[in-house]
Amino acid sequence: MRILQVNKFFYVKGGSERYFFDLCDLLGERGHEVLHFSMRHERNEESAQSEYFVSGIDLNAGMGVRGKVAAALRVLYSSEARKQMGRLLDDFRPDIVHFHNITRQLSPSIVDAVSGRGIPMVQTLHDLSLVCPAHSFFVNGRACEECAGGAYWHVLARKCIGGLLSSSMLGAAEAYLHATLGLYKKIDRFIAPSMFLKAKVSTLKWTNGRITHLPYFIPPGPDYTGISEGYVLFAGRISREKGVGTLIESAALLKDIRFVVAGEGPLLEDFREEAAGRGLANIEFVGYVKGDRLAGLLRGSGCVVVPSISYENLPLSILEAFARGKPVVASDSGGSPELVENGVTGYVFRPDDPASLADALEKTLAEESHRTEMGARARALVGEGYSPDYHYRQLMDIYEDVRA
Repeated sequence: MRILQVNKFFYVKGGSERYFFDLCDLLGERGHEVLHFSMRHERNEESAQSEYFVSGIDLNAGMGVRGKVAAALRVLYSSEARKQMGRLLDDFRPDIVHFHNITRQLSPSIVDAVSGRGIPMVQTLHDLSLVCPAHSFFVNGRACEECAGGAYWHVLARKCIGGLLSSSMLGAAEAYLHATLGLYKKIDRFIAPSMFLKAKVSTLKWTNGRITHLPYFIPPGPDYTGISEGYVLFAGRISREKGVGTLIESAALLKDIRFVVAGEGPLLEDFREEAAGRGLANIEFVGYVKGDRLAGLLRGSGCVVVPSISYENLPLSILEAFARGKPVVASDSGGSPELVENGVTGYVFRPDDPASLADALEKTLAEESHRTEMGARARALVGEGYSPDYHYRQLMDIYEDVRA
């Protein structure tokens, strides 16, 4: 088939982009012709379709009044994205279009372009954007599901987006406009990587029977089972919702255990200064790492920790750890408990509870033999239901079903 893969970012910004590029590679390896549609950016990977990409925009950058109005209109309905998508569709005529993250920078105006040409569409849901204008069900440091089922006006009352009324008004307008136009209803099938996400999106009654559960996959890699220098590894965005604050509190309770924190984010320096100010010599912030250095950190870790206090979909960081034979300690929320089973592949703990996290880490690291057994079981798990072969077969069934 000729398959068009669509995502607003065309560089690895997070887990959803890692999956996007891995999927493009997987489909190409199996003989399909893979096309791309995205936004222009200096960090983009190469694509033969880059001339069709929409102009770049940074919605977090400072703008004048005219820029803010243009950005708001683009978020609501991008005529540029619809036009560029139409050009690509007419020139290449794909058999199927597979959307990923398309809100804001692209907007679902591109759904109209595809629908008008009668091409089947599927979308992998990487976040809660269909049911939450803030995309997260996480507001002001705590979980919030007030907008579930389409009650998007709550975003105004709580100023959910950046704590700003203006941004929250735009988020509410975006959600209500797209619902009124029925843009997402034109998509033939949604793919939910976790049962958690499927359940949350199913509060929109029109999605019933249109959501298929298909977890992410993880490409095979080296086996680090039983190899350990005994430290705890966190690799991800350095922000409050990712639970880095909880991790620091746990490090204060476990001063005989070493913690390595890899990643960048808005609170990196704040957390680094906090740990230093408290004299926590057992926690090290190493900044953004990738490639061989990240692989080396994973190889030497005793376990990987995913301490998010906000809902996670199906964290690729867990699958990546499992694929290398590492047990995981994760917060008991979102899709993480679908992967991490207590005493089998790691341990879960109560979100935002440093004592609970410390207890789970101690159980994981206490005995080398137990830790090795959990790592081996974790690697075996991803070799079955999270393998490229399994994912490919299930995805082909979905593609063929919507094309029928």
